[in-house]
Parts: sequence; structure tokens; C-alpha cells
Amino acid sequence: MIIAGIRTFSFVDYPGKISAVLYTGGCNFRCSWCHNWKIAYADDYKKLNEEEVLNKLKGLRKRLNAICITGGEPTIHKDLPDLIRKIKNLGYSVKLDTNGTNPEMLRKLVESNLIDYVAMDIKADFKNYTKLISRNYSFEKEIKESIDILRNLNINYEFRMTYVPGLSKEEDVEFFEEFLLSDEKGYITIANSTEIFEINKKGIDLNVKKLILR
Repeated sequence: MIIAGIRTFSFVDYPGKISAVLYTGGCNFRCSWCHNWKIAYADDYKKLNEEEVLNKLKGLRKRLNAICITGGEPTIHKDLPDLIRKIKNLGYSVKLDTNGTNPEMLRKLVESNLIDYVAMDIKADFKNYTKLISRNYSFEKEIKESIDILRNLNINYEFRMTYVPGLSKEEDVEFFEEFLLSDEKGYITIANSTEIFEINKKGIDLNVKKLILR
């Protein structure tokens, strides 16, 4: 398993829990604004020893109760279930951050009770996806299947969108707002900003519209 980094303490990556964050290397997207680009689509990053990482997590167990696995894109790694199983054996809850392009892996993780929470990115209206992810293929079929998995299986989840000035459009925000079901959690972040906006069926926060349209 390619582990490219670890952050040993976070209050914000797993809702309601104190977590460590594991970063996996590699991604099947090439998002131009990615803040983790050095591990997402570069090859010269340092790869951590899995056993050493697990020993570190074992030592942190009294301080933490959860692990967030992010990337890159974790689900491109076939041995992801093996890593998560080892983490679960240490007594941690596990959250997965994903772009939703590997529904087979997502289903396996959910049905095997290996993950407890999923945060899935919805980059844009699907007709605008290729521009946002710098790929010729939108992954629409795979992403929609992953959405159905989260909505129909027993798993806590949220959907997220990153608004990228100069690339994202107002119609992408409107798409995301309409996409959410009434009981779903949805968040919009602004690329290269720490601001996060919660979306609900009453409509997008006016401050978000002002920020997007400025």
C-alpha cells in the first residue's frame, strides 16, 4: 500500500471525532487546483513504511478514536481493504475520502463494514467534469453508481464540492444544490481557501453566491 503521508492529529477531517489522517499516493484525476498534487500525480514523494505507520497509529490510540484515509485517491489501490482491516483491528473508526470513480471498491468496503463514514466529491455538473478533472473521460457512470451505493447501503456519508474560480460555473453550484436529497449533508469549499459552506434545501447561503459571483 502506498502511504505518502500522515497527519497525527485533526479535529476537522472526521465529523465528531479526533482523528489522524493518512494520505495515499496517486490519483486518476489531474485537478489543476489540487493542494495534494505532489502526492496525487508526482512520483518523487517519500513513501512511508506501512508497518511503521501502523505502529505509530497503535501508539496514538489513547489520544485518537478515528482515522481518515484521503489522497490522492485511495480507491485506486487494490490493497486498500487490507490496510483498513489492520487499522480497524487497532480499534479505530475509519473515514474514506473518495472521488467516487471506483464503485466496486466502495461497495466492497461498505459491505465488509471496513469503513464507517464516506466523504465523496462531486466536482461539477457532469457535462463539465472533464474540464475540471483534466481528463477526456468524465467517469459519470462510475460516480453515479457510487452515489447509489452510499444512498442505498447502511453507511454515514456526505457530499462535497470544490468551487474553483475560473473553472467552476454557477450552474455547477446549482447542480450540486439540486442534486442533494433533503436529508443529505453537502458542503462547498472554495479552492485555495479555508472557507466551507453547508448546503441545504432552503438554498445556498447568500454569502456563497456573493463569493462565487464576485
